[in-house]
Amino acid sequence: MRIKNIKIKILVSLICFTSTIIPFVAQAKSDSRLSTSREEMNIIDYPTGITIESSTNYDGETDDLVTAGLGFTALSTLIIKPTIADPERPTTQELRKLKLNRFIDTKTGEGTLFGFQRKNLTPLFDGRIAGTEVLATFENNKERIGLLVQIPLDFDKNKPCIVAVPSTNSDGLFNAYDVQIRGLWGLRHNCAVVYNDKGLGNGIYDITNQYGFTIDGKIKSDNLLFEPKIKNREQYVKTYPDRYAIKQLHSKQNSEERWGEYVLKSIEFAFHQINTHFSETQKVIFDKDNTLVLVYGASDGAGAALKAGELDKNNTIKGIVAVNPQIAPYSETIPVTVKVGEKPPTKIEYLSIAEYSTYASLYIPCAVPAIISSNKDINLPFADNYTYAQNRCDALKKAQLLIHGTPKEALEKLRQYGWTPEMDRQLPYFYFKETVALPYQYISAYGRYDVIEDMCNYSVASTQKNPILYVGKVEPLSEIEFQQLWGLANGQLPVWLGDESTMLALVNNQDMHSPRRDFYSSSDSKAEIDYNSKGAICLYNKLKDTRVKNGMKQVSASANLNGIKTFIIHGRNNVKQLPNYTSRAYVALNSKVEGNNSQLRYIEVKNSSYLEGKPPFDNSLVSIDYYGEDAMEWLWANLTNNATLPDSQVIHAKPRVGKVTLTPDATAQNLVPILQSPNRNDIIKKQNGELIIPN
Repeated sequence: MRIKNIKIKILVSLICFTSTIIPFVAQAKSDSRLSTSREEMNIIDYPTGITIESSTNYDGETDDLVTAGLGFTALSTLIIKPTIADPERPTTQELRKLKLNRFIDTKTGEGTLFGFQRKNLTPLFDGRIAGTEVLATFENNKERIGLLVQIPLDFDKNKPCIVAVPSTNSDGLFNAYDVQIRGLWGLRHNCAVVYNDKGLGNGIYDITNQYGFTIDGKIKSDNLLFEPKIKNREQYVKTYPDRYAIKQLHSKQNSEERWGEYVLKSIEFAFHQINTHFSETQKVIFDKDNTLVLVYGASDGAGAALKAGELDKNNTIKGIVAVNPQIAPYSETIPVTVKVGEKPPTKIEYLSIAEYSTYASLYIPCAVPAIISSNKDINLPFADNYTYAQNRCDALKKAQLLIHGTPKEALEKLRQYGWTPEMDRQLPYFYFKETVALPYQYISAYGRYDVIEDMCNYSVASTQKNPILYVGKVEPLSEIEFQQLWGLANGQLPVWLGDESTMLALVNNQDMHSPRRDFYSSSDSKAEIDYNSKGAICLYNKLKDTRVKNGMKQVSASANLNGIKTFIIHGRNNVKQLPNYTSRAYVALNSKVEGNNSQLRYIEVKNSSYLEGKPPFDNSLVSIDYYGEDAMEWLWANLTNNATLPDSQVIHAKPRVGKVTLTPDATAQNLVPILQSPNRNDIIKKQNGELIIPN
């Protein structure tokens, strides 16, 4: 249901900031769009549909908002093994620490050029930020959305600001990259930060044992992030033991349709919290007219940020930074073209991630030998694992998806679709790590498939086993307890245990031997692994189903940002969110839809992808997160000091040199900053649906 724009009538509600659960739910009434102008409200109103689950103060020493008490030095010095006193009964704080325990590779530039500012840290202040953290849920048409507000101790009441961070990918509220890069930026600027999980989160449900996760990671059988209704559950468990349901895949709600609304709702909640926290008279002291509101997201969190801008007709949001947005712009009447370098202009087809990721999962396993042949002097991570590539090629030829059935032909298919030679190095890694689970999660969500439908004979299962003997078979969880999955999972499949084995994965129920993960699956002959060609082809055909096509239409974006000052940052070599179908198409469409009223800047970064410039890509890719933060600084300077915003431009970022894992630290020579006045040969031009990008 779209959130309606109605005037808010104000009621009083007092919230006690303690570490206990606050069982207060707003009275049911129609949902409302964010409307917080001074003329419309003067007493603090409780946001509709929101339940505060807990509120906790962190002292910045024993625990904090950003590192869960670990501190930057520890996180950037060694890989910390999680410690759970009782693995079967982890505490909320242990689970939170598990989520925020991320090894920070300072060689990428994090800690010096972006993120934690190591030069400003001391043993007494090691990146730990004190403040209050409020955890809440928002109920919307039987869908539960997680919200988290962080108010730093040094929140600037004289220059109030809010930074909204939609969660990255399908992860929940404590995504370490979101908290320690995007959220940290807001906290360092004395802003309140509000996260929302976009209606996804770590909604993992154990079908056999009938329990799942609450908003704070606790194991229960009720009040869950997600609980599927399974008819004949006992029969299903008997047929498919050790299976799980995942919220994005199996909720049948297609949350992506409402991502922008959830961002706006999170901002409304943040306003309520800072007013409740600081107002001594129960009257509103912070509103959209005196509080700077920015939205900062990455991946599909960036897509949610842009959709919030499209919905914001009240001028609440003043600036947006979207890094590698997973977005699907669409217009029935407006064509868009992109010209890159000396190549002729190309008309860009409007495609969703379900379509182009399905295409990738179909052809990459066949194309790998050709990729190896074309890149003999380049390290290709995981390329040696594709022993059975020709079997996939043969299956595609049999299905008339290839004419000759050769790796070269499959690679040419990928080239025609948008994967460039510069992306080759990532493709074997990309398929191995993401496999067919990436397109499956979107097709399942768009088609609103039930878990018991076993769409294309897939299901989610525990596959954990000793990595040395790992062949992707379905087995009960053993080395990791289900209770710990909330802290280890990021909301997407597979859930990895090291580089070779998985804890949860999408499996082929019809494997010729026994159910197992695609990469080890034989779909046609017991004697030959073909990476489950039948499953990949089935997903490709599912794109034609009316229910899936309708779901894709529901999530399409208009590219009308209502004049909001916006930066879109995209890695030119991004194999996951292909530039042509996401940022480039969006920017081109925006130039036609908004015309001269557009405040959108497009920054395309060479030698950057969705990956973070860490091994095994430390000598070929740079971190895209640096540029998200750089764009936020430009927005901040413009909105607080009237600094002139830079032009759209290509950034010639340079990878670090040396052998993998032995590269030096990134410097400003690698992470070339966004320039206010770039060289004219680097300026990106956009007008009337046309986008011209220099090499």
